Amino acid sequence: MLEQTTAEAQADGVRRTIDDNSLTPVPETERKSGWYLSWLPAGVATSLLQLTLAGTITALVGSMLGLLAGVLVAAFVLAIGWLFGNIARVEGLSGTVLPRFYGLGVRGSAISSLAFAIMIIGFCASENVLLYNGTLFALGWQDSTGSRILVYGVLTVAWIVLSMFGIKVVARTSSALVILFLLLLAYMVFRIYDTSGATLGEAFTKAATVSTGSGASRFFEVVGILGGQGAALILVNADYTRYARGRSSVGGVNLVGVIMLDLVGIALGVLVLTGGSSLAGDYLVAHGQATPAGAAAAATALATTNTGAYFVIVSGTIGFVLMYVAQAKVQVLNVYSGSLALSNLWHVLTGRTPNRFVMILVANAVCLLLIAAGVFAHLSGFISVLGMIMMGIIATAIADYYFVSRRDRRHREEPVNWAGVVTVAVSSVVSYVLSETGLFPFGFLSATVLCLVLYPFARTSLLKPKAVAHD
Repeated sequence: MLEQTTAEAQADGVRRTIDDNSLTPVPETERKSGWYLSWLPAGVATSLLQLTLAGTITALVGSMLGLLAGVLVAAFVLAIGWLFGNIARVEGLSGTVLPRFYGLGVRGSAISSLAFAIMIIGFCASENVLLYNGTLFALGWQDSTGSRILVYGVLTVAWIVLSMFGIKVVARTSSALVILFLLLLAYMVFRIYDTSGATLGEAFTKAATVSTGSGASRFFEVVGILGGQGAALILVNADYTRYARGRSSVGGVNLVGVIMLDLVGIALGVLVLTGGSSLAGDYLVAHGQATPAGAAAAATALATTNTGAYFVIVSGTIGFVLMYVAQAKVQVLNVYSGSLALSNLWHVLTGRTPNRFVMILVANAVCLLLIAAGVFAHLSGFISVLGMIMMGIIATAIADYYFVSRRDRRHREEPVNWAGVVTVAVSSVVSYVLSETGLFPFGFLSATVLCLVLYPFARTSLLKPKAVAHD
């Protein structure tokens, strides 16, 4: 009998670890320090996808304007992220569960869960595509059905296993692999500037290589990309700051996130992809993959579609293997956040509490579907549009928590908060139209301002709650 009780206790402990407070407040006994939690956004921001986006940004506007855009967006995302992350800390709830109580209502929060799940799993799919492309380049394989089944199958199993056991294992994995990834990049930077003849000055002053459209329109596009992924970062960070012990920890997590995403990420892209373009061009010519006249263009294309190839070119097979290992950290974090969003989505749509392991499986299945749908080829527009919606949801929750619901926090749980749903819908449509017509190109910013202004008015006048259920 004792053995059975012990086994049951162990099984219950495993279930709790996998569930990881996906729908319930984090207890005080499980709170963590800001230093511990800061490794998580650092892991998200140091990845192949971020290097690829950095390559796209510098191609569109050049190195210096790319960094300027990063600084501007970082300041905005830091402020909004701290406000939203503090709500997650106080309530102990993940970023996609918070809108149940602030902004959207129980069923209304399906909007935030669906938008965030698609975006974060879309990132996971894009990272997998980059790993796949890099694998083919490293091994000399051709793209085929067999190659896709093998590589994507192995990657999917790896992400499922690594993301099963909650925040503790995720944090431990991320901290070790962030260090490994940065050390590998440091070696690559040393080798690039030691052997290629390129200088840091040349890398950081390189002009845009894309000539289509005006310089202003390309800069606006870059800001839109950074703002869209900033919205995702805010929600991801909220999944971590719900474990924070104090406000300073929330600030630290968000500060590390924006520095790594909008500053270090772009700078590393400049150092590796821009500085290493001559090495990449020479490699492609030597292996018959480009002509001398087309080497520069081929290297630029490689930087925006197959960043993993740079690891092969600069650091050889060993470097590519180490990069593969280090890349695991961001995929674990993507699947972790995606499974939390899907858990809330399933719960609000069915009323049943899901098993988070099942949601991990679903997240990976959706990832494979997005790969098949070609999400990577439409990444910039994908990020910008979903970023508007998510930034509007975040701003609505902030307006509700700090201005509208100050005296009645967490004492009401409505099926649908129509004021919030209508506000998010209107602000998203208006922001998209303004962005597409060029009247105001920063859709994530207009969505934020519109929701902060419109929601308090709608909630207190036009669309007041008709009934309030008290705990």
